[in-house]
Amino acid sequence: MRAYLLCVMVMLSAHVANADLRADLLSCKAEIDPLRRLTCFDTIKVEASSDAEAQAAATWTKPEIVLTKANLRLRGKDFQKHVFNDRVEVVPTFQNGTKKTVVAIEHTLVITNAFGDKVINSSSQLDIKIPPGSTVESESFYYWDNNPFIPNEPYDRLNGAVGTGVAKAEMVVSKAVFSDGTSESYK
Repeated sequence: MRAYLLCVMVMLSAHVANADLRADLLSCKAEIDPLRRLTCFDTIKVEASSDAEAQAAATWTKPEIVLTKANLRLRGKDFQKHVFNDRVEVVPTFQNGTKKTVVAIEHTLVITNAFGDKVINSSSQLDIKIPPGSTVESESFYYWDNNPFIPNEPYDRLNGAVGTGVAKAEMVVSKAVFSDGTSESYK
């Protein structure tokens, strides 16, 4: 109960400069009977201010490095290119909306099937150089090999959806590292 009151007091004092509200809170806090104290706190009306909404929106930074395209494809065996099993590949293309050169990104990758079920849901880091204002297709790509001895592996769950063109890949950048050594988190 004390932790709840402390949390409410801190939140309200940080975002709301309303003397009547503070008086109501102090009055409820002074109540000795626990049931009346709870009832007292429940009767206090709190309205969110536009300042609080603006501050909450400012705490989340929208990524300026975004996925523009994720090319999902099936690749057959090709011993000359060192592809020893059929596989599913995804090749991402990113756009840099910053004024700095990106040299690496951290991101989440989600690939869904026709029903919207997540087949792949992972986090990864990618070394990629993207000049300011440019769009670059990654030289690195992600892939899932077919192992005919293991059933229901990622390749098996992706093969049909990618083959029919209904699979969707989404990558969200959570952190970027720039050529000047700085980094930016987007959370």
